[in-house]
Amino acid sequence: MFGSTNDAPVALGFTAKQLVDMLNNDRAVDAMKALNYLDGQQESELIKVLNDPARGRQRWKERGLTPRFRNLTKMVVEKSGLLFKDAPPTLEIFDAGLVTTNEAATALLNELLTQIEFIEFGINFDTALRLLKTAMILVQWDAEEAHWCFDILHRGNCEVIIDPRSRKPIGMVHRTADNEFCVWTNEEVIEITQGEHSLGVTNREANPYGIIPMAVFYDTNTPRTGFWVEQDKSLVNLNEMVNLHITDSEYSILWSKMSTLFTNMRPAGDGDSNFEVAEVVNSPLPRIVPTSAQSPGYLAGPGSAVVLDSMGVESPFVRYENPNIDLKPLNEVVDSWIKGYAGDWSVRIEVAGQGRAQSGFQLVVEESDNLDLRKKRQRMFESGFKRLYRVLAAVFNTASGVTAFPPDAQLVAVFDDPVLPVDIQVQETVWAQRIAEGRATTIDYFQVVYGITREEAEERYLEVIEWQKRDAVLRSSIQPIEPAPIDSTTDSSNVADK
Repeated sequence: MFGSTNDAPVALGFTAKQLVDMLNNDRAVDAMKALNYLDGQQESELIKVLNDPARGRQRWKERGLTPRFRNLTKMVVEKSGLLFKDAPPTLEIFDAGLVTTNEAATALLNELLTQIEFIEFGINFDTALRLLKTAMILVQWDAEEAHWCFDILHRGNCEVIIDPRSRKPIGMVHRTADNEFCVWTNEEVIEITQGEHSLGVTNREANPYGIIPMAVFYDTNTPRTGFWVEQDKSLVNLNEMVNLHITDSEYSILWSKMSTLFTNMRPAGDGDSNFEVAEVVNSPLPRIVPTSAQSPGYLAGPGSAVVLDSMGVESPFVRYENPNIDLKPLNEVVDSWIKGYAGDWSVRIEVAGQGRAQSGFQLVVEESDNLDLRKKRQRMFESGFKRLYRVLAAVFNTASGVTAFPPDAQLVAVFDDPVLPVDIQVQETVWAQRIAEGRATTIDYFQVVYGITREEAEERYLEVIEWQKRDAVLRSSIQPIEPAPIDSTTDSSNVADK
């Protein structure tokens, strides 16, 4: 190792331990927890909650609770103003002044992005950014394959060091593997490895790019102070609450189905079974268990008779009881919470029987928040792509030795205008009614629904009329085939038999 666990500074006045400890904080834990929920690792996170001494369920395994979960995080995030799920942006490089397009640089940019499957990367990056509010793209150069390499950085695997005076990043440390870390400054790239009993620098070299090759993107707003926009933890907390509710509800249903025997008598022993008092839900209840561990089944199960000894009991009684738990009101409360929290993320949750939008105006009103969110995120992504271009240009020009991307140029990203998630059947019904009542024409329908010009809509309308005329002529020229007459002298039963 080049360094050790002593107090000698490694970079920017920080020791190796201090740099690694930057990633071991509550915010990093919250970010990784959110990504675990998004990626479907619900069970492991729910078990952590069940084992929590303050919020969990004591002896939940012994009591028969089974972890049940639902991925609300993924459902809400994927409906919450994502941009890459429909179509990637159109990327174009303009020379200084934003007047002339640099055709050569634009073609090279799109070619290199195609090689690294940028669309798939963009979908994952867009989702992580929406969930965590701040994310970065780390750019490096693969000399063997001759293309860029992208990595997603976020609060869970990265920390940025800010100059207290200029408030600009001067360093960055990120986790590359479980026990491996990389530190970037404008001058150096330093690798740190954490062993079982050691921590130190395993490699350091000059920074080939002269910059920290990362570009930051923000979800809907830039931070008021500092580098990070703080994560909104409400969605993950909701998912955790719903998972606990589902787990508890299944347990309650189980006890409602299975009645409990209450009696002041003791079961009579017959040599084949053994009586014991077991504590169930903190209450001592009698039960019959097999005497031998090899004995199959329980003697007090369905179809079995249990002999009770009433000797010495003045008023013997036997009754079966189960808790009367009405889960419907509880579920309705949780459902209302889900819709409320989803509304905070500009997502409208539909449930059975709630109904759907019956007009274009109603649909616009219901989805306006989501449309506004997507427009806002488009503006933020456009700014992020401008920062990304400076990194892409520096990395490529340094690695290739050719200034193919002018440093003073700008990358312009243009997203398609957001559209409403239209119910096709409802839309067609509404337009048919408008046309029938004379409040719109077929040309209006083509122009609005297909987003074409008035002239194009008129041409399409004339094409439809022409095809309708041809279809009518074709139908009139086809002579129907008359069925052969049935001979009245022929016995129908004989014909059927033949």
